[in-house]
Amino acid sequence: MTAYYYIFFGIACILGGALGYARARSKASIIAGGISGALLILAGILARGFIPYAIAIVVSVLLLAHFGRSFVASRKPMPAVPMILLSLVCIALTVRHLIH
Repeated sequence: MTAYYYIFFGIACILGGALGYARARSKASIIAGGISGALLILAGILARGFIPYAIAIVVSVLLLAHFGRSFVASRKPMPAVPMILLSLVCIALTVRHLIH
């Protein structure tokens, strides 16, 4: 289940980055969305051993920090709140998987 979530989250990151580029011509959005999405999809495909879970948790913590700071600064819920929630779910699933 965790591996499928990583793939879903990765696709969401890529689509969010593409949407950010389409709406605001933000090259940073498409690059960051593409890289974080690709790393999460890779973690979902590999999903054996410690490394894929470490990749997923690092990416999720970085996304949580970025979008959390962005939300505090701007108070705009989009795209911060969905990304914060997706990141928190990813962190929780990863920790749960590593504990069991």
